[in-house]
Amino acid sequence: MKILTNLSKLEILTRSQIQTLHNTKSARNTNFIMKSLKPYINSVRLDENTYYLNKKGIDLVGAKSQFKYTDQTTHKLMRNDAYIYFKPTEWKVEQEIKVRTVTVVPDAYFYSGSSYKFLEVDNTQKWNINVKKMENYKSLKETKAFQKQYKYFPPIIWVVKLESRKPKIKALAKEMDIFCEVYLHDEIKL
Repeated sequence: MKILTNLSKLEILTRSQIQTLHNTKSARNTNFIMKSLKPYINSVRLDENTYYLNKKGIDLVGAKSQFKYTDQTTHKLMRNDAYIYFKPTEWKVEQEIKVRTVTVVPDAYFYSGSSYKFLEVDNTQKWNINVKKMENYKSLKETKAFQKQYKYFPPIIWVVKLESRKPKIKALAKEMDIFCEVYLHDEIKL
């Protein structure tokens, strides 16, 4: 049931992600468990078997929506790698944050360690989208809403696919006076 609940929460998980999250010990054991859940899940083969809830699984766990395979699937799997890496105690996916006229929709907003953080995942998006997102975070910081509530502005954790993006995002964050940690996806991936 815990695996099905995590599939509801995270939408789609690879066999390796399930193995790590649920400490199923081995690939063989994980495959055996997933086979026993076949009435409640669908799978697709990407780099490895990848699972998501089917209609029966959604009904069983009371999920709000059904996963649909799109060009955002790799993006979601990267976001799930960040979930596993940072071990958050709170995790909100693509939740709109609106303060006055400023709206930001982070890939995730989460609590880990001793602070809230924003997560942005750059799989293959155009550079101008990253710039626009950073400008939105700068505008959000300037409202001082988070600083009044938490005494700090949450750092942005940016996960990138390409090594060449790391210094560019760090420079952009510095230019906009935003604290940002940038990770290469391979650094946080299982």
